[in-house]
Amino acid sequence: MPPPAKCALPCSDSLWAFPEHIIDVWSIGSFHYSSAFSLCIILAVSELWPVHCFLQKPYDMRQVDERLEWQSEAQQIDERLTMWREEFVAAVFRLINAEFPQDNRAEMDPNIVLTNCVLNMAVIALFQRRAPCPEGVDQPVEPWPYATNRCVYACENMAAKVRRIDDAELFNANPHLILSIFVAARFYIVYSKALDADVPRNLHSLAFALHTCSKRWPLARRYEAIIRTAVAEHRTAVLESSLPVQFYDLRFSTLELSDTLQAWADRALLPDPVEMQSVSEATP
Repeated sequence: MPPPAKCALPCSDSLWAFPEHIIDVWSIGSFHYSSAFSLCIILAVSELWPVHCFLQKPYDMRQVDERLEWQSEAQQIDERLTMWREEFVAAVFRLINAEFPQDNRAEMDPNIVLTNCVLNMAVIALFQRRAPCPEGVDQPVEPWPYATNRCVYACENMAAKVRRIDDAELFNANPHLILSIFVAARFYIVYSKALDADVPRNLHSLAFALHTCSKRWPLARRYEAIIRTAVAEHRTAVLESSLPVQFYDLRFSTLELSDTLQAWADRALLPDPVEMQSVSEATP
C-alpha cells in the first residue's frame, strides 16, 4: 500500500512512493512535480522489479508454446517500460520548468541521466537473449527481430545521452551508470559480430565514457579492458578469443557474468612480468 499522502519522503521536492503509473497525476498538496532523485527511485521500485522477476522465470525456448508465452510477457513488460518512459519525459519537463527554467543543461542532471541509462539497460536485459549471437555460440531458436530492434534502440538512446555528459560529470558519475554503459557496449559488440559487421561508431562513445569513469572507479577500468579487448579481437572467432566465451552469449546477463568477467579483467590488468623485469634491470 502507498504511504499516507501527507508523508513527505526525503526526496527534496516531491513524493515518490506510489508504485503505479501515476507520474502524470503528481499533485498531492503542494507537491506538483517529482525531483530527479525521486524519478530514479520510482523506476527502481516500480519498473525494475517486474523485469527482474521475469528474467528469473525458466523458459524452454525450444518449446513453441513456452517461447510464445515468453514473447508475450516480454512485450507486456516492454510496453509498461515504454509507458513509464513517456511519463518520465513529461515529469522531467515539469521539473525543469519548475526548478531550472534558465539552465540549458538541466536534463543532464546526474539522476536524470542515470534514470535514462538504467531504463535503457532494463530494455537490453529484457530482450538481449533473443538477439542474434555470433558463430561459435549455441542459439537454440531463431532471433526475434522485435527483441533485436528494442535492444538496438536502447543502445542508441544511451549512447546519445552519454555523448552529452561532460568529462567532469563522468568522473563523478554514480557507479551504477558504469554497469549500464557496459551492458550497452557488450550488446553492440556481440550484435555487430553476429552480423559480421564493423563495430558501430556509438560504441566508441561508450568506451570513452568507461575510460573517463575508470580514472576514479576500478569497475570501469575492468569493463574498459574487456571492451577494448573485444574490439581488438572483433574479427577473431569466438572460440579463439581471449575473452570468456560467455561474454558473447547473450543468454547470460552481465550480472550473471560479473564474477567471471571481473576475474578475467583483473588478470588482464596485471603488470606483464617480463616488462616489469626489464624495467627493474634497466633501473640503476
